[in-house]
Amino acid sequence: MYFTQLAIDASKMTKGELSTITTFSGIAIVFGMLLILVVMIAIFGLFAKVGNGESDKKAKIEKASKVKKVPEPSSVKSVVNTSSNVDDEEVIAVISAAVAMMYEGTGKKAVVRSIRPSSVGRSAWANAGIRDNVRAF
Repeated sequence: MYFTQLAIDASKMTKGELSTITTFSGIAIVFGMLLILVVMIAIFGLFAKVGNGESDKKAKIEKASKVKKVPEPSSVKSVVNTSSNVDDEEVIAVISAAVAMMYEGTGKKAVVRSIRPSSVGRSAWANAGIRDNVRAF
């Protein structure tokens, strides 16, 4: 048989029939190629699992033998608490000095009554970006 005998005679078809055949053949080709790609990726995944199977078992055995013991939480808390108190006192001193320097030439007396950590929301850069993007033109 010749290809011309198997081919559809387009001269006898309407434009609607031709466009329908073209649309469905295009969809079939696209989904066929996607199916082929999915199968190929699955096969490559199987090859990767088979190739790394022995090394994964060795890595698990090595990790199990290298497990380190964690120190008791009570000893960690005592170290953290003493260092944070020193840091807090230093921070209070630095903030007080900065406020005193701000008011030095004005003749006013400034007193720091409380110091609180800022909220754990956005960073200063994020807040600046939001202010810049929502301000009026």
